[in-house]
Amino acid sequence: MKHEAFPLPLDATPADAQTVEKLRRLLEQERRARRDAEAIAERGLRELYESQVRLALLQRITDFANQSNDFGAVLDMALKEICVHMGWDFANAIRVAEGGREAVACNTWYAADPKRLFPFVEVSREFTVPRGEGLPGRVLRDDHPHWIDDIADEAWFHRRREALQAKLLSACAFPISVGEEMVAIIEFFSSKPMVDKDNILLTITQAGTQVGRVIERERARAALLHDALHDAMTGLPNRVLLDERCRAAFQHLPADRTGLAIMVIDLDGFKAINDKYGHHAGDALLVDVTGRFEAAIVAFQQSSGRAGHATLARVGGDEFVVLLDGLPDPEAAERLAALLHDVLRAPTQVDNDLVNAGASIGIAYSGPVYDDVEQIRRDADLAMYEAKGEGSGRTVTFTDALGTEARNRMALERELREAIRDKQFVLFYQPIFALGGDRRLMGYEALIRWQHPTRGLIDPGAFLPAAEESGLIVFIGDWVLRQACTALARLHARMPKGSGEPPFISINIAPQQFLQPSFAQQIQRVLAETGVPPDCVRLEVTEGVAIIDADRTRQVLEEIRDWGVRTSLDDFGTGYSSLSYLQNLPFDTLKIDRSFVASIDDPKSRNIVRAILDLAGSLNLSVVAEGIESQDQGRTLIEMGCEYGQGFHLGVPLDEKAAFALVDERRAA
Repeated sequence: MKHEAFPLPLDATPADAQTVEKLRRLLEQERRARRDAEAIAERGLRELYESQVRLALLQRITDFANQSNDFGAVLDMALKEICVHMGWDFANAIRVAEGGREAVACNTWYAADPKRLFPFVEVSREFTVPRGEGLPGRVLRDDHPHWIDDIADEAWFHRRREALQAKLLSACAFPISVGEEMVAIIEFFSSKPMVDKDNILLTITQAGTQVGRVIERERARAALLHDALHDAMTGLPNRVLLDERCRAAFQHLPADRTGLAIMVIDLDGFKAINDKYGHHAGDALLVDVTGRFEAAIVAFQQSSGRAGHATLARVGGDEFVVLLDGLPDPEAAERLAALLHDVLRAPTQVDNDLVNAGASIGIAYSGPVYDDVEQIRRDADLAMYEAKGEGSGRTVTFTDALGTEARNRMALERELREAIRDKQFVLFYQPIFALGGDRRLMGYEALIRWQHPTRGLIDPGAFLPAAEESGLIVFIGDWVLRQACTALARLHARMPKGSGEPPFISINIAPQQFLQPSFAQQIQRVLAETGVPPDCVRLEVTEGVAIIDADRTRQVLEEIRDWGVRTSLDDFGTGYSSLSYLQNLPFDTLKIDRSFVASIDDPKSRNIVRAILDLAGSLNLSVVAEGIESQDQGRTLIEMGCEYGQGFHLGVPLDEKAAFALVDERRAA
């Protein structure tokens, strides 16, 4: 380049020429530096502008994503914004199927010119590609973006024909991930080359992160909702979800309200397993039972064809409920109940032991008599308690008769609670005599009666079973214990010293009362507060107590016998009689049940009584025969060597005043 700005004079010397050349070079360097600086500034401004535009794009996507809980809507908005920003023709969203085996188009797309792109839009709206195939499949396989610079050159691209028809040239696809999991793929197409891939990668990756956060929130909400409606241990629907489904199913019943059943299931023996092995074992058992029940329901639906829909729920503790709706026939629930019993027959391993847990099942069917589903639930619950009362592994279907009986039982339970509160119970005392010539009065058995405000005096057989079933027997039994000991202390207090051996009091102890953890302490407290001599107190327990927990029974009996309290095995021979109980449990007395005494004329009963007497003699136990109703029965027992007896022939139960007056008569005689 020639620079005419510095012409040399004619008389210029070579030194002048060198100086001018030097100045010219300096000027040129300055011009280049200025041009470079201007280019850098221009590029910086352009990059700043592009950065601001990109940030504005990302901010719009972020704001929309933060305000919306609809992943589809956020995805639709992001596709449009990115296409407009980049000047691209088409964008499409593909969801990743569960397990990541394939990619499925979800009909979420954007087209700048839908008419021109129509054929390509149609094939892109709904398609499925397996992992590794097509553009989305390659992204799914490799977990990173893929590019197509010229669609015409890529024969593997399965929408190639439609893309070329729409005059599309280039494409790219990007994964959207939540944590380590790819959840979606977004693909973009342009009729022009996609240049500046670094900028594209940065923009779409950041946009994809914002879209992915919508899925994170969506999953978090779904997890919270699932936890609110499902049992954490078993994963089954909980009471809240069951209630919703029950109400919905009831609302969709036909006019006659048939076709729905509710089954209430309570595990038998679960508490004993939980207490013996610990809560971790109980939890493992519940999970195992859940799996068995689910398998039984699947088998039931497969075998029944049109078996309707079943919802298995855990509603608390060891209680499950099955909602059956759309039932094809009225016996379907009974068939499912039989399957549920069957799957529980195989034992479950718990802490290296094999245990069995049966189930009690109550069923109630819908019908025109029901106004809401809660009534059906209550009746199924009543049926379950009836099944539990019949023993392990039973199923009971609700009937009107059962409903009447249950309502009467609930009314009786309510009255019993009022009786405890209002002190409506009284004690009668039946004398126990030494059999033989002088027929000495030895003591009394305390027998409870209910002085009902409207029905008068009620015998224990009419209310004790209900008290035992409801658990109220514990409160009633404690009252009987204290009342009987207090009465005996009063009797002893008025007897003169040296008047002979003081009478004892025999008190029946219910199994629920005996199994209370504080039972021994309660006995000790009553003895101390009433001042009754411990050796004048005899506690009667049945063989069922020993069956429940023989080790604890022995421990409690030994403890109270150390204080001097005597113990009797009541109703011997009618329950679970075993010589091992008599060997291992420290009883003082056997009581022969009245059923054997009533039929003592029968050789079989007489032989049983004789065997009991022989057994008691060999174990140094005294024997009391109950229910002696005639002179012949008494004479036969005396001949067989029975020491003591009680019954209407010897003396009927009397109130305290009349019963204790017998002591004065004995002393006077």
